[in-house]
Amino acid sequence: MILNITIDKIAVFAVLTVLVVVLMTPTAFAQERTPGYNNKIPESIMTPDKVETRVGTLDFFDGIPSKETAALIYDNLDYIRGVETFLNGMPAASL
Repeated sequence: MILNITIDKIAVFAVLTVLVVVLMTPTAFAQERTPGYNNKIPESIMTPDKVETRVGTLDFFDGIPSKETAALIYDNLDYIRGVETFLNGMPAASL
């Protein structure tokens, strides 16, 4: 009796699994084709060509920053590190 119930549950699980796999397969291949070896990259994950920030405008080409943008970012990192060092030294200076 217990063995028959278990076999019935396994059969139902197997049928449902096959049904889900069959229904999900077409969505995996429904992407838009691009010529050559390219894949279509979703716009939501693309790096924009220009980004307006507090430190200035950052320019990118194919996701790679320009030399000016890289210099601006490194200058900002140097500034942030200087502020962090100053703030970490405040408790020692107040003794």
